[in-house]
Amino acid sequence: MAMNSGSKMTNVLLVLLSASVLVTVCTIMYHFVDTSYETETAIRATADESKIFDGIYVRDETILTYDCEGAVSYQISDGGKAAVGDVIAQIYADESAIEAQQQINTLQEKLDVLERISNVGTLEQAQPETLSRQFTEYYKEIVFYKDQEDYDAIALAEEEFLEAYSTYQIVISDGEVSFADQISALTDEITSLEAETSDQIGSITAESAAYFVSHVDGYESKLTIEKLDDITPELLQQVLDADSDSTDSTESDGVIGKTIAAYDWYMLGMIDNQDLKYQVGDTVTLRVLTSSAEATAMIEELRTCEETDDVMVVLHCETMVSDFVQNRVDHVEIVLGEYEGIQVPRDAIRFQDVETTVVDEETGEETTKVVNCRGVYVEDGEEIVFRQLDVIYEGEDYVLSNLNAGDGYLMLYDSIIVEGIDANGN
Repeated sequence: MAMNSGSKMTNVLLVLLSASVLVTVCTIMYHFVDTSYETETAIRATADESKIFDGIYVRDETILTYDCEGAVSYQISDGGKAAVGDVIAQIYADESAIEAQQQINTLQEKLDVLERISNVGTLEQAQPETLSRQFTEYYKEIVFYKDQEDYDAIALAEEEFLEAYSTYQIVISDGEVSFADQISALTDEITSLEAETSDQIGSITAESAAYFVSHVDGYESKLTIEKLDDITPELLQQVLDADSDSTDSTESDGVIGKTIAAYDWYMLGMIDNQDLKYQVGDTVTLRVLTSSAEATAMIEELRTCEETDDVMVVLHCETMVSDFVQNRVDHVEIVLGEYEGIQVPRDAIRFQDVETTVVDEETGEETTKVVNCRGVYVEDGEEIVFRQLDVIYEGEDYVLSNLNAGDGYLMLYDSIIVEGIDANGN
């Protein structure tokens, strides 16, 4: 009878143990199958508070003309800067005279190099080791600038390479290498060309420090700083339409281009500012999207317009570089602020009541209250934890949270749950 009772007790224990094991297995399977979460690692990201628009330049521009017949030879390239008295263009009788003069200039440059490296004083001071190191460095520069597609820099590096290498050849040859014959031949060729070439019949010089552009567009007298207050959205649209049509410029006989004062300038354009993020007096960064040019500018005006919800933004800038003078219209980005934080998908954001301690600034007294906070759920080991967000930037489908918000807030590399959890953390 005792043995029978013991057997029943053993059976009961086995049943209970089996049930416990079954519950444990089911729980594990439930977590793996029914409560699996899709997560995303919290990473560092940057964002700009910016808008993109077509910006129209308003500058002080002076049209350059000449009153004689002939062909124009530009001495300063588009976007180049001219100092007071610099020759911007030379006028010749015809195109053949310009071509001959260009050939003379090229030959003269070669002659100058050969005479310089053949100079006794230069050769006495030159050291083979120094020259070898120099032309090796110039060769590396040629390769580097080739990769950068900077052709002006390549030409300069090639010239310096040839000069250093040629000097090196003379120095190590103990007088056996000489460029006397080449110097004589170049001199004769230059003399012959000069005898056959007509002299220039005129020139255009810069009256003040300015940038030069070889084309005009007809708005030089309309889009001026003096007439800034009279510029309307209709005029801006007219300029944009003309620019998109790529119509020919209004150049006429005797017009060779224009100079642009190397001082401050304005940019105008239409932007959506219904959220009122941009205010008069804000300092912004202005970026030209077709180049690497950027400059600091200030919002001087935000003019409301009757027939549109957009506003006309008037930007003032005091930084002038070549990229800001070559076009009338540029596709630009106006950057109000740059932010760096932890990127959080909007789909992952949840709200939860959090008990917060508040300190009275006047008395220093601490009180505790419950605040409904914005945050995300994260996997912390086997636990699901709510972490608050300190949002510093709002994007379209994400936000950025402060990198160093403190305890209880989202941290870098947390596993953010983006799917598989409801607003209550279930």
